[in-house]
Amino acid sequence: MDILTVLFNPILPVFAIMAGGFVAGRAGWVSLADARVINRFAMTVLLPIFVFNLIGTAPMARFPLGEVVLYAAVEVVIFAGAFLIARYAFSRDPAESVLLAFCCIFVNNALYVLPISILLYGPDGVLPVTSVVTVDSIVTFAGAMIALQWIGMGKAQPRAVLMSLARTPLILAILCGVVVGLAQIQLPGPIMTFVQFNGAGAAPVALFALGVVLSQTKFEWDRVVISFTLIKLFAFPLLLWAVFMSAGKFDGDGWAQNSQFLMASAGPAGAMGFSLALLHNIRSDAIAQIVVWTSLLTLVSLAVLA
Repeated sequence: MDILTVLFNPILPVFAIMAGGFVAGRAGWVSLADARVINRFAMTVLLPIFVFNLIGTAPMARFPLGEVVLYAAVEVVIFAGAFLIARYAFSRDPAESVLLAFCCIFVNNALYVLPISILLYGPDGVLPVTSVVTVDSIVTFAGAMIALQWIGMGKAQPRAVLMSLARTPLILAILCGVVVGLAQIQLPGPIMTFVQFNGAGAAPVALFALGVVLSQTKFEWDRVVISFTLIKLFAFPLLLWAVFMSAGKFDGDGWAQNSQFLMASAGPAGAMGFSLALLHNIRSDAIAQIVVWTSLLTLVSLAVLA
């Protein structure tokens, strides 16, 4: 009953804004060009504020380092395999291949898994999921942006790529958040009010833009959508389970302490893969469908794991 409660509130209301975007797109109230502008606003203004607040306030000193390293190692393996499949089995271009692989490892933990975990374990008992959200924001998300920047600039010199990244709001927000978080700097009240108020708009704005694009997207179970949906739904959590089992992380009381890492891997693909595709003018039809299908299909898997 608790799982049904949290799925109806806050999960379904969160995704209702995506349905609103879908309706607005189908009705012709918002065009694809409008959706790109909305998404750019979310990615360059609202999301950097959200990420800065998330990282800057995370209790990084208390993160379970060993488990986080194992989780990140599994992400690297899944990402590499998914990228190779996209690039060479399906002949997708490098930028789209990066984002298809990104969808397989970057989970919508902040808006999806974290609320479920809070209900089950309480606000003070969700450190594993919090650590995954933080590390994914610092490493996985930043890594995808760096890769796309490098691909977009072709054979540019490393210095040119670094200079371009230094002008990217999201990268700057991540770096500033890391400094604030590690130094445990207490930000003044007005600044905290600013970042909390404005950062809260990042997810709904991005999801609304996704809904508009989906309204013009032809849904079809082609080989690409099926393959990467299956990698996200099964390959990632199963490999993580195997690695944690072999490392003894589920022995004794380990399951109670570390099962949240498995939940974090089993959640749906985050909408940020789609947002990055729009931001960098990368083909997004398969990416958008993967986000939607994994969001629907993980309702069952997360209920089982919980």
